[in-house]
Amino acid sequence: MGSVSAIIVTYNSADFISNLMSALESQTTPPDSVVIVDSGSTDTAYLDRVRTSPLSCTLIFRSNIGVCVGNNIGWSHSKNHDYIMYLNPDAFLEPNFIEVAVHYMDDPANSMVGMVTGSLLGYNIENNVPTGFVDTTGVERTWYAHFFERDQGKPISILAKYTAPNRIPAICSAAVLCRREALSSIADGEDVYDPSFFMYKDDTDVSLRIGRAGWLLVHHPALIGYHCRGWKSRASVPKKMRELSAKNEVRMLYKHRSPFIVLSLLKYGLVRVFDL
Repeated sequence: MGSVSAIIVTYNSADFISNLMSALESQTTPPDSVVIVDSGSTDTAYLDRVRTSPLSCTLIFRSNIGVCVGNNIGWSHSKNHDYIMYLNPDAFLEPNFIEVAVHYMDDPANSMVGMVTGSLLGYNIENNVPTGFVDTTGVERTWYAHFFERDQGKPISILAKYTAPNRIPAICSAAVLCRREALSSIADGEDVYDPSFFMYKDDTDVSLRIGRAGWLLVHHPALIGYHCRGWKSRASVPKKMRELSAKNEVRMLYKHRSPFIVLSLLKYGLVRVFDL
């Protein structure tokens, strides 16, 4: 069975880390290593939880480097493993997630699958309960190059329509298992993630590059996890974060030579000027 290194980039995520670590420790096939890159947290209450974990954990501290550079640092410490699992600190997994994912990727029939994700369900961390709605089953795109989380906000009963692994154009990196060879095929020197993105849309960019390199991206319905986002309104997200997301969408479409960059420029302008 292939070895797995889990990479987590955190910034003031102490409220979430305990759930994530407990989920990793409870896996039927735990990761062989866990690399946590802290991007300048002021709240480090989670450190004792990590340091007392039975898992093999590496803690790396940097200051305000962002998700992309953090993921690249994690990648540099994980290249000796067969699979790399990127996890957001506010995501956690059902106990068989890693075992099922690795078994699927180890199958020679799936040797060209570069990335696999599952169905992530919404979770309200404040009340410590599932929301009852889907967070994502992968990233889809419209004909005019708008990328969006598939099935987001729909009741979890919608998942019954997925009876087999299915191809998708992009994947949210909140919980994704990647084949090392696929990441190596798109690496620019030591970087898999484009550091100019800092955060937001970076995972879509990585997905598109892996797809163009000839690898398949798959949603596997037997993989279930939870993602602690979406129970609050968009208005609760700071403007600078929404502006960065819109700006990175422009950067991504420019990078991939999409003619629909004009629409993203308009969206960026509306966020920047009118705070929409």
